[in-house]
Amino acid sequence: MSSKTTKEKKKHIVILWVENKPGVLNKIASLCRRRRYNIDSLTVGTSHKPGISHMTIVFTEEGVRINQIVSQINKLVEVISIEAMQPKDVIDKELLLLIVKNSQVANRLLKMSRHDVNVRIINTVDRHPVLEVVGEGREIDHVIAEVDMKKDVVKMVKSGLIALKI
Repeated sequence: MSSKTTKEKKKHIVILWVENKPGVLNKIASLCRRRRYNIDSLTVGTSHKPGISHMTIVFTEEGVRINQIVSQINKLVEVISIEAMQPKDVIDKELLLLIVKNSQVANRLLKMSRHDVNVRIINTVDRHPVLEVVGEGREIDHVIAEVDMKKDVVKMVKSGLIALKI
């Protein structure tokens, strides 16, 4: 457990259904930039409906006026629907790809695999194991906390959160 006493910031998850047209992502990101809302994570993908994309935006700043953000984004013509969600009301996942220095680090992380986080070796690059970690956002953060970035990790990348209302 970390000895840091920093207060954990509240995660604000916003789910949008938008028209799949050029420039929609830019309009939403520009609106957030103009209003000085910092986006912690933004993912966009196709949905089960043709011509409709699904977006998940996460804001984690303290004092974020989530209702104001939702209201302003909802004014955009291309936004079909938007909703601020509580973490308990969504199924969420993130993807973490890691190239670690050696098999000992990989084995330590593999032991973390369980029902809410899946860790597996997917490749080897220059004798360095490549791991894929899939799980809920807080579980991905827990895996990251278990590695020493300077000693254990060659490269790392984390996707944005995707969330589906339940």
